[in-house]
Amino acid sequence: MKKKPCFLLAMLIALSLCGCGRQRAEASLSPDQILSAVLRSQSGLPELTRLTPQDGDFALFLTDDYGIDPAKVADGIIAYADGVEASEIVLLTLTDEGDASGVQTALMTYAQKRAGLFEGYAPVQAAMAGSAKATAGGEMVALLICSDAASAEQAFLNCLGGHTNSDTEQAAPDEPGTLEEAGKEAEKRERFDADAVLAAWHSGDTSALSEVNLQILNAAVAVIAQETADSMGDYEKELAIHDWLTHWSSFDMSAFSRAPGSGEGTDSDTPFGVLMGKSGNCWGYASTFQMLLRMLGIECITVYGTPRSSGVKHAWNMVRLDGEWYCVDAAWDDPIGGSPNHQYFNATSEDFRHSGIHHWDESAYPEATGTAYRYQ
Repeated sequence: MKKKPCFLLAMLIALSLCGCGRQRAEASLSPDQILSAVLRSQSGLPELTRLTPQDGDFALFLTDDYGIDPAKVADGIIAYADGVEASEIVLLTLTDEGDASGVQTALMTYAQKRAGLFEGYAPVQAAMAGSAKATAGGEMVALLICSDAASAEQAFLNCLGGHTNSDTEQAAPDEPGTLEEAGKEAEKRERFDADAVLAAWHSGDTSALSEVNLQILNAAVAVIAQETADSMGDYEKELAIHDWLTHWSSFDMSAFSRAPGSGEGTDSDTPFGVLMGKSGNCWGYASTFQMLLRMLGIECITVYGTPRSSGVKHAWNMVRLDGEWYCVDAAWDDPIGGSPNHQYFNATSEDFRHSGIHHWDESAYPEATGTAYRYQ
Protein backbone atom coordinates (compact mmCIF):
# COMPACT_ATOMS: atom_id res chain seq x y z
CA MET A 1 0.00 0.00 0.00
CA LYS A 2 2.85 2.35 0.65
CA LYS A 3 4.20 1.88 -2.87
CA LYS A 4 0.95 2.80 -4.65
CA PRO A 5 1.01 6.57 -3.90
CA CYS A 6 4.64 6.73 -5.04
CA PHE A 7 3.75 4.86 -8.24
CA LEU A 8 0.82 7.20 -8.98
CA LEU A 9 2.96 10.24 -8.25
CA ALA A 10 5.65 8.99 -10.63
CA MET A 11 3.05 8.42 -13.35
CA LEU A 12 1.61 11.91 -12.91
CA ILE A 13 5.08 13.45 -13.14
CA ALA A 14 5.87 11.44 -16.26
CA LEU A 15 2.63 12.42 -17.95
CA SER A 16 3.19 16.04 -17.00
CA LEU A 17 6.68 15.99 -18.46
CA CYS A 18 5.47 14.36 -21.67
CA GLY A 19 2.77 16.96 -22.10
CA CYS A 20 5.09 19.86 -21.38
CA GLY A 21 7.71 18.34 -23.62
CA ARG A 22 5.32 18.39 -26.56
CA GLN A 23 4.24 21.95 -25.87
CA ARG A 24 7.84 23.08 -25.63
CA ALA A 25 8.68 21.30 -28.90
CA GLU A 26 5.86 23.04 -30.72
CA ALA A 27 6.47 26.45 -29.18
CA SER A 28 10.24 26.25 -29.72
CA LEU A 29 9.94 25.89 -33.49
CA SER A 30 10.35 29.27 -35.12
CA PRO A 31 8.95 30.07 -38.57
CA ASP A 32 12.50 29.74 -39.90
CA GLN A 33 12.85 26.24 -38.42
CA ILE A 34 9.48 25.19 -39.82
CA LEU A 35 10.50 26.58 -43.20
CA SER A 36 13.64 24.43 -43.10
CA ALA A 37 11.50 21.35 -42.46
CA VAL A 38 9.20 22.24 -45.35
CA LEU A 39 12.14 22.81 -47.69
CA ARG A 40 13.62 19.43 -46.75
CA SER A 41 10.41 17.81 -47.99
CA GLN A 42 11.06 19.15 -51.51
CA SER A 43 13.58 18.49 -54.25
CA GLY A 44 14.73 20.73 -57.05
CA LEU A 45 13.55 23.98 -55.47
CA PRO A 46 15.04 27.15 -56.99
CA GLU A 47 16.88 29.64 -54.81
CA LEU A 48 14.43 31.45 -52.53
CA THR A 49 14.68 34.99 -51.18
CA ARG A 50 13.58 35.22 -47.54
CA LEU A 51 11.76 38.04 -45.79
CA THR A 52 10.99 38.33 -42.08
CA PRO A 53 9.12 41.01 -40.09
CA GLN A 54 12.46 42.74 -39.58
CA ASP A 55 12.60 43.45 -43.32
CA GLY A 56 10.73 46.55 -44.45
CA ASP A 57 9.22 44.75 -47.44
CA PHE A 58 7.58 42.07 -45.27
CA ALA A 59 4.61 44.30 -44.41
CA LEU A 60 4.32 45.40 -48.06
CA PHE A 61 4.05 41.79 -49.17
CA LEU A 62 1.30 41.23 -46.60
CA THR A 63 -0.78 44.21 -47.69
CA ASP A 64 -0.05 44.57 -51.40
CA ASP A 65 0.28 40.92 -52.42
CA TYR A 66 -1.72 38.89 -49.93
CA GLY A 67 -4.29 41.44 -48.79
CA ILE A 68 -3.54 40.75 -45.11
CA ASP A 69 -3.48 43.37 -42.33
CA PRO A 70 0.06 43.33 -40.82
CA ALA A 71 -1.48 43.95 -37.39
CA LYS A 72 -2.86 40.39 -37.55
CA VAL A 73 0.62 38.88 -37.94
CA ALA A 74 2.90 38.44 -34.93
CA ASP A 75 5.73 36.66 -36.73
CA GLY A 76 6.45 34.82 -39.93
CA ILE A 77 8.67 34.27 -42.92
CA ILE A 78 8.14 34.65 -46.66
CA ALA A 79 10.36 32.68 -49.06
CA TYR A 80 9.87 33.31 -52.76
CA ALA A 81 11.58 32.63 -56.07
CA ASP A 82 12.12 35.45 -58.51
CA GLY A 83 11.82 35.38 -62.29
CA VAL A 84 9.60 32.89 -64.08
CA GLU A 85 9.20 30.75 -60.96
CA ALA A 86 6.04 30.28 -58.92
CA SER A 87 7.72 28.58 -55.92
CA GLU A 88 6.78 30.37 -52.71
CA ILE A 89 6.43 29.36 -49.05
CA VAL A 90 4.62 31.68 -46.64
CA LEU A 91 4.47 30.95 -42.90
CA LEU A 92 2.56 33.40 -40.72
CA THR A 93 2.06 33.30 -36.96
CA LEU A 94 -1.11 35.23 -36.18
CA THR A 95 -1.88 37.33 -33.15
CA ASP A 96 -5.35 35.77 -32.97
CA GLU A 97 -6.11 32.20 -34.01
CA GLY A 98 -9.60 33.37 -34.92
CA ASP A 99 -8.17 35.15 -37.96
CA ALA A 100 -6.75 31.92 -39.44
CA SER A 101 -9.66 31.22 -41.77
CA GLY A 102 -9.66 34.71 -43.30
CA VAL A 103 -5.88 34.71 -43.75
CA GLN A 104 -6.04 31.25 -45.31
CA THR A 105 -8.62 32.49 -47.81
CA ALA A 106 -6.52 35.55 -48.67
CA LEU A 107 -3.45 33.39 -49.32
CA MET A 108 -5.41 30.98 -51.50
CA THR A 109 -6.84 33.88 -53.51
CA TYR A 110 -3.29 35.10 -54.08
CA ALA A 111 -2.14 31.64 -55.23
CA GLN A 112 -4.93 31.42 -57.79
CA LYS A 113 -4.03 34.84 -59.15
CA ARG A 114 -0.42 33.70 -59.49
CA ALA A 115 -1.64 30.66 -61.40
CA GLY A 116 -3.54 32.93 -63.77
CA LEU A 117 -0.50 35.12 -64.28
CA PHE A 118 1.62 32.18 -65.44
CA GLU A 119 -1.16 30.53 -67.44
CA GLY A 120 -0.27 30.20 -71.10
CA TYR A 121 3.22 31.64 -70.64
CA ALA A 122 4.71 29.07 -68.25
CA PRO A 123 2.28 26.12 -67.90
CA VAL A 124 4.39 24.19 -65.39
CA GLN A 125 4.54 27.17 -63.05
CA ALA A 126 0.83 27.81 -63.54
CA ALA A 127 0.03 24.23 -62.56
CA MET A 128 2.23 24.50 -59.48
CA ALA A 129 0.49 27.67 -58.30
CA GLY A 130 -2.90 26.20 -59.17
CA SER A 131 -2.29 23.18 -56.92
CA ALA A 132 -1.00 25.23 -53.98
CA LYS A 133 -1.96 24.33 -50.42
CA ALA A 134 -3.16 26.84 -47.85
CA THR A 135 -3.39 25.21 -44.45
CA ALA A 136 -3.67 26.31 -40.82
CA GLY A 137 -2.61 24.88 -37.49
CA GLY A 138 -3.43 26.80 -34.34
CA GLU A 139 -2.36 30.39 -34.82
CA MET A 140 -0.02 29.53 -37.73
CA VAL A 141 -1.09 29.63 -41.40
CA ALA A 142 0.96 28.40 -44.35
CA LEU A 143 0.82 28.92 -48.11
CA LEU A 144 2.75 26.22 -49.96
CA ILE A 145 3.45 26.76 -53.65
CA CYS A 146 5.96 24.07 -54.58
CA SER A 147 6.33 20.96 -56.71
CA ASP A 148 5.11 18.61 -53.96
CA ALA A 149 2.60 20.63 -51.97
CA ALA A 150 1.21 17.55 -50.21
CA SER A 151 4.60 16.65 -48.71
CA ALA A 152 5.18 20.28 -47.79
CA GLU A 153 1.83 20.39 -46.00
CA GLN A 154 2.65 17.20 -44.09
CA ALA A 155 6.02 18.60 -43.05
CA PHE A 156 4.34 21.78 -41.84
CA LEU A 157 1.74 19.89 -39.81
CA ASN A 158 4.38 17.56 -38.35
CA CYS A 159 6.15 20.62 -36.97
CA LEU A 160 2.91 21.55 -35.21
CA GLY A 161 2.46 18.08 -33.77
CA GLY A 162 -0.15 17.22 -36.38
CA HIS A 163 -2.53 19.87 -35.05
CA THR A 164 -4.92 21.52 -37.52
CA ASN A 165 -7.83 23.88 -37.14
CA SER A 166 -10.86 21.65 -37.50
CA ASP A 167 -13.10 24.50 -38.57
CA THR A 168 -10.71 25.83 -41.22
CA GLU A 169 -10.98 24.61 -44.80
CA GLN A 170 -8.94 25.55 -47.83
CA ALA A 171 -11.01 28.39 -49.18
CA ALA A 172 -11.84 29.20 -52.77
CA PRO A 173 -10.67 32.55 -54.12
CA ASP A 174 -12.92 35.52 -54.49
CA GLU A 175 -14.64 36.13 -57.81
CA PRO A 176 -12.49 38.12 -60.25
CA GLY A 177 -13.35 41.58 -61.49
CA THR A 178 -15.54 42.01 -64.53
CA LEU A 179 -14.15 41.78 -68.02
CA GLU A 180 -15.50 45.27 -68.65
CA GLU A 181 -13.13 46.53 -65.96
CA ALA A 182 -10.27 44.69 -67.69
CA GLY A 183 -11.03 46.49 -70.94
CA LYS A 184 -11.24 49.87 -69.23
CA GLU A 185 -7.93 49.32 -67.49
CA ALA A 186 -6.26 48.29 -70.73
CA GLU A 187 -7.57 51.44 -72.43
CA LYS A 188 -6.32 53.55 -69.55
CA ARG A 189 -2.88 51.95 -69.76
CA GLU A 190 -2.57 52.61 -73.47
CA ARG A 191 0.04 55.30 -74.01
CA PHE A 192 0.22 55.47 -77.78
CA ASP A 193 -2.34 56.92 -80.19
CA ALA A 194 -3.25 54.12 -82.60
CA ASP A 195 -5.59 56.31 -84.63
CA ALA A 196 -2.93 59.00 -85.04
CA VAL A 197 -0.36 56.44 -86.21
CA LEU A 198 -2.80 54.94 -88.72
CA ALA A 199 -3.85 58.35 -90.01
CA ALA A 200 -0.21 59.30 -90.57
CA TRP A 201 0.42 55.98 -92.31
CA HIS A 202 -2.42 56.55 -94.77
CA SER A 203 -1.82 60.26 -95.37
CA GLY A 204 1.95 60.33 -95.27
CA ASP A 205 1.75 63.41 -93.01
CA THR A 206 3.60 62.81 -89.75
CA SER A 207 3.65 66.42 -88.55
CA ALA A 208 0.94 65.85 -85.91
CA LEU A 209 2.62 62.83 -84.33
CA SER A 210 4.35 62.95 -80.98
CA GLU A 211 7.94 61.75 -80.83
CA VAL A 212 6.86 58.38 -79.40
CA ASN A 213 4.19 57.80 -82.03
CA LEU A 214 6.58 58.83 -84.79
CA GLN A 215 9.09 56.23 -83.60
CA ILE A 216 6.34 53.62 -83.52
CA LEU A 217 5.25 54.49 -87.06
CA ASN A 218 8.77 54.43 -88.47
CA ALA A 219 9.49 51.05 -86.86
CA ALA A 220 6.17 49.64 -88.10
CA VAL A 221 6.85 50.84 -91.65
CA ALA A 222 10.20 49.05 -91.58
CA VAL A 223 8.59 45.80 -90.39
CA ILE A 224 5.93 45.90 -93.11
CA ALA A 225 8.52 46.60 -95.80
CA GLN A 226 10.75 43.78 -94.58
CA GLU A 227 8.15 41.10 -93.85
CA THR A 228 5.39 41.60 -96.43
CA ALA A 229 4.96 42.21 -100.14
CA ASP A 230 2.12 43.52 -102.28
CA SER A 231 1.91 40.13 -103.98
CA MET A 232 0.89 38.46 -100.71
CA GLY A 233 -2.70 37.75 -99.80
CA ASP A 234 -4.15 38.86 -96.46
CA TYR A 235 -3.57 35.47 -94.84
CA GLU A 236 0.06 35.42 -95.93
CA LYS A 237 0.58 38.92 -94.56
CA GLU A 238 -1.12 38.01 -91.30
CA LEU A 239 1.06 34.92 -90.91
CA ALA A 240 4.21 36.90 -91.73
CA ILE A 241 3.40 39.52 -89.07
CA HIS A 242 2.55 36.84 -86.49
CA ASP A 243 5.81 34.98 -87.10
CA TRP A 244 7.86 38.15 -87.07
CA LEU A 245 6.27 39.24 -83.79
CA THR A 246 6.80 35.92 -81.98
CA HIS A 247 10.45 35.77 -83.10
CA TRP A 248 11.27 39.45 -82.62
CA SER A 249 9.79 40.09 -79.19
CA SER A 250 10.18 38.35 -75.86
CA PHE A 251 7.61 38.39 -73.09
CA ASP A 252 8.37 40.97 -70.41
CA MET A 253 9.34 38.58 -67.61
CA SER A 254 9.33 41.35 -65.00
CA ALA A 255 5.58 40.74 -64.92
CA PHE A 256 6.30 37.55 -62.95
CA SER A 257 8.85 39.02 -60.56
CA ARG A 258 8.21 38.87 -56.81
CA ALA A 259 11.14 41.15 -56.02
CA PRO A 260 10.15 44.33 -54.15
CA GLY A 261 9.93 47.33 -56.42
CA SER A 262 9.80 45.21 -59.55
CA GLY A 263 7.21 45.66 -62.25
CA GLU A 264 6.64 45.59 -65.95
CA GLY A 265 8.41 48.03 -68.20
CA THR A 266 6.47 51.25 -68.69
CA ASP A 267 5.94 50.52 -72.38
CA SER A 268 5.45 46.76 -72.25
CA ASP A 269 1.74 47.12 -73.00
CA THR A 270 2.20 49.21 -76.19
CA PRO A 271 3.83 48.77 -79.60
CA PHE A 272 6.65 51.03 -78.40
CA GLY A 273 7.88 48.38 -75.97
CA VAL A 274 7.59 45.61 -78.56
CA LEU A 275 8.99 47.50 -81.58
CA MET A 276 11.70 49.47 -79.82
CA GLY A 277 12.46 47.37 -76.75
CA LYS A 278 11.78 43.88 -78.18
CA SER A 279 9.73 43.10 -75.08
CA GLY A 280 6.06 43.29 -74.14
CA ASN A 281 3.20 41.76 -72.19
CA CYS A 282 -0.01 40.39 -73.69
CA TRP A 283 -1.34 43.93 -74.29
CA GLY A 284 1.89 44.81 -76.07
CA TYR A 285 1.67 41.80 -78.36
CA ALA A 286 -2.04 42.33 -79.08
CA SER A 287 -1.80 46.07 -79.73
CA THR A 288 1.23 45.65 -82.00
CA PHE A 289 -0.41 42.84 -83.98
CA GLN A 290 -3.61 44.87 -84.37
CA MET A 291 -1.79 48.02 -85.45
CA LEU A 292 0.34 46.27 -88.08
CA LEU A 293 -2.61 44.38 -89.55
CA ARG A 294 -4.72 47.53 -89.71
CA MET A 295 -1.88 49.28 -91.51
CA LEU A 296 -2.03 46.42 -94.03
CA GLY A 297 -5.77 46.92 -94.46
CA ILE A 298 -6.72 43.74 -92.55
CA GLU A 299 -9.57 44.03 -90.06
CA CYS A 300 -8.30 43.20 -86.58
CA ILE A 301 -9.61 43.85 -83.06
CA THR A 302 -8.35 43.18 -79.53
CA VAL A 303 -10.21 40.98 -77.04
CA TYR A 304 -9.84 41.59 -73.30
CA GLY A 305 -10.43 38.63 -71.02
CA THR A 306 -8.90 36.48 -68.31
CA PRO A 307 -7.10 33.12 -68.24
CA ARG A 308 -9.11 30.52 -66.28
CA SER A 309 -11.29 33.33 -64.86
CA SER A 310 -8.50 33.97 -62.36
CA GLY A 311 -8.92 37.73 -62.38
CA VAL A 312 -5.53 38.18 -64.09
CA LYS A 313 -6.24 40.24 -67.17
CA HIS A 314 -5.23 39.02 -70.63
CA ALA A 315 -5.56 40.23 -74.20
CA TRP A 316 -5.51 38.63 -77.64
CA ASN A 317 -6.78 39.38 -81.16
CA MET A 318 -9.49 38.53 -83.64
CA VAL A 319 -8.81 38.83 -87.38
CA ARG A 320 -11.35 38.94 -90.20
CA LEU A 321 -10.41 37.18 -93.44
CA ASP A 322 -12.86 36.82 -96.34
CA GLY A 323 -15.71 37.86 -94.06
CA GLU A 324 -15.00 35.28 -91.33
CA TRP A 325 -13.44 35.85 -87.91
CA TYR A 326 -10.43 34.00 -86.44
CA CYS A 327 -8.82 34.11 -82.98
CA VAL A 328 -5.09 34.82 -82.59
CA ASP A 329 -3.05 34.90 -79.36
CA ALA A 330 0.47 35.87 -80.39
CA ALA A 331 1.68 36.23 -76.79
CA TRP A 332 0.83 32.62 -75.98
CA ASP A 333 2.31 31.49 -79.30
CA ASP A 334 5.60 32.85 -77.93
CA PRO A 335 5.98 30.68 -74.81
CA ILE A 336 8.63 31.38 -72.20
CA GLY A 337 11.33 28.74 -72.38
CA GLY A 338 10.03 27.35 -75.68
CA SER A 339 10.04 28.02 -79.39
CA PRO A 340 7.42 30.18 -81.14
CA ASN A 341 4.53 28.14 -82.49
CA HIS A 342 1.06 28.47 -84.01
CA GLN A 343 -1.09 26.80 -81.34
CA TYR A 344 -3.28 29.91 -80.99
CA PHE A 345 -3.10 31.17 -84.57
CA ASN A 346 -6.37 31.49 -86.53
CA ALA A 347 -8.39 29.32 -84.16
CA THR A 348 -12.14 29.45 -83.67
CA SER A 349 -13.90 30.80 -80.60
CA GLU A 350 -14.88 27.22 -79.83
CA ASP A 351 -11.21 26.23 -79.87
CA PHE A 352 -10.45 28.95 -77.34
CA ARG A 353 -13.35 27.87 -75.13
CA HIS A 354 -12.13 24.29 -75.12
CA SER A 355 -8.59 25.37 -74.34
CA GLY A 356 -9.92 26.08 -70.86
CA ILE A 357 -7.69 29.11 -70.48
CA HIS A 358 -9.44 31.86 -72.47
CA HIS A 359 -12.46 33.52 -70.88
CA TRP A 360 -14.12 36.67 -72.22
CA ASP A 361 -17.40 38.54 -72.40
CA GLU A 362 -18.72 36.74 -75.47
CA SER A 363 -21.55 39.22 -75.96
CA ALA A 364 -19.00 41.99 -76.59
CA TYR A 365 -17.12 40.30 -79.45
CA PRO A 366 -17.97 38.48 -82.69
CA GLU A 367 -17.93 34.69 -82.86
CA ALA A 368 -14.90 33.28 -84.66
CA THR A 369 -16.11 30.45 -86.86
CA GLY A 370 -13.66 30.60 -89.79
CA THR A 371 -11.70 27.44 -90.62
CA ALA A 372 -10.45 28.09 -94.16
CA TYR A 373 -7.34 29.86 -92.89
CA ARG A 374 -6.38 27.64 -90.00
CA TYR A 375 -2.65 27.14 -89.76
CA GLN A 376 -1.59 23.92 -91.47
